[in-house]
Amino acid sequence: MHAHLSALQAVFSASAEYYDLVYGKKDYRGETDRLRELFRRFVPHGRTILDIACGTGEHLRLLPEYGVAGIDLEPAFVRIANEKRPDGNFQVANMQLFDLGSKFDILICLFSAIGYLLTAQAILSALGCFKAHLAPGGAIFIEPFFERNAWGTGEAHIISGEDDHRKVCRLMTTDREGDVSILVGHYLIAEGIDVRYAVERHELLLLDRDQWQDFFRDAGLSAEYLPEAFSSRGLYVARSFADVPPNS
Repeated sequence: MHAHLSALQAVFSASAEYYDLVYGKKDYRGETDRLRELFRRFVPHGRTILDIACGTGEHLRLLPEYGVAGIDLEPAFVRIANEKRPDGNFQVANMQLFDLGSKFDILICLFSAIGYLLTAQAILSALGCFKAHLAPGGAIFIEPFFERNAWGTGEAHIISGEDDHRKVCRLMTTDREGDVSILVGHYLIAEGIDVRYAVERHELLLLDRDQWQDFFRDAGLSAEYLPEAFSSRGLYVARSFADVPPNS
């Protein structure tokens, strides 16, 4: 029955412990400030956040005024997020099939994590879970992956980071198979003078806005696309049909 759910697996197993080093220059504080503005605009009464594919929980660390929970497939991410927000509820779970037994005012799924869902069934299963955890009057904030015509292949991007005893360098290459983007990350990792090499393969689905709107509608959600509100990939703000005023 849930055969389509088994394909989604943790893909950061080689780099999870070094994730915050790799993205040490990512502007989490600026992103969190923009999120806070969006939350106040769309869910002014919001007090609780569920972060789906929460990673290391860095956004939630910078939102101390909210009660928080998070799920991720990668156990190391969940452990690190819990260390950052020990007051939160973090669990290893699949975004396509989870039940936390609670509802939240705000749901977020950022950094294009939704793109790892490669089939229509998987996307609808996930959106159904999102909606089931949404409190009345709440909203879901989803950062999508690239649209089909925006994806470039044959490119290589390099990023590095370090702390007092660790150094990491990642070279990411881009490719494509149909509407699935392929990213292969080559990591060179040094701890002291011990150096190792690791590889990760990421596959994310390329979808256009009209396709996303069809998925939201089929899941019983009304979504507004904000092209520049959060990142260059835009942001969807989705709400249950029951919470959307007529003719809005």
